[in-house]
Amino acid sequence: MPTPPSISADDLGDVVARAKDGDRKALETVLASVAPAIHRFGMRMCKNVHDAEDVLQDTLLNVAMHLGDFEGRASLSSWVFALTRSACARKRRGLKNQPPAGDAHLAATRDLAPSPEARVAGQELATSLSAALDGLSEDSREVILLRDVEGLSAPEAARVLGISVDALKSRLHRAREALRVALRPVLESELDRAPASCPDVVALWSKKLEGDLRQGDCSAMEQHLTNCRACAGACDALKQALLACQRIRTEEVPPAIQARVKSAVRAWATQNTS
Repeated sequence: MPTPPSISADDLGDVVARAKDGDRKALETVLASVAPAIHRFGMRMCKNVHDAEDVLQDTLLNVAMHLGDFEGRASLSSWVFALTRSACARKRRGLKNQPPAGDAHLAATRDLAPSPEARVAGQELATSLSAALDGLSEDSREVILLRDVEGLSAPEAARVLGISVDALKSRLHRAREALRVALRPVLESELDRAPASCPDVVALWSKKLEGDLRQGDCSAMEQHLTNCRACAGACDALKQALLACQRIRTEEVPPAIQARVKSAVRAWATQNTS
């Protein structure tokens, strides 16, 4: 199940249609396109390599078995993540006491900067981000993974979680603040902490990212950031944390796991087409 080249939404829709009509190669393309995101989500929600592999295999088999039921009312991503979330919940209920995956695997991301200094700094932030994500509540971790790591829209993420868009955004703002606080020792100076009299600029910035900040409030926030070093640092820390989340999206499924999953999917396909 090699990772396919980037597939546009229109092309993926055509491939999904062919897969639903019984085109086995098209089905393999659909499964390969969604596998990396399933694996990333499983790794961070289950926090166990073997459980994440089981979640990946179970979810891909579910996609293969039920793709004909996918009617396209929601995006393919939100449908697949709903299946993945259910598989993770089943796995966590059954194996709560298994040891977590090592930080080295969870933090594996492609460095965008080539310099050794940037590589070291990036790896340190990636490792800290993994620990910070692990420390979040399950609800907060889910919403960060769906919205800021995998890039689902607010309506798509809300659909996966079975909540309203307003509830999704409220949860997201709290989760982003919790993530920033967890990364504070890495990203913020102890000398630059905002006084209690300052507005909650991190929450305001999160609302701005979601398009929910009124122009007057946005202008007031920008003016405050110009004059307050502490609040500017807090917003910069949030930006760095969310950029690090986006870089997680470059993680791929390890080749050995790809081979095992591909074998399982092909065995299922052979059994169901013979």
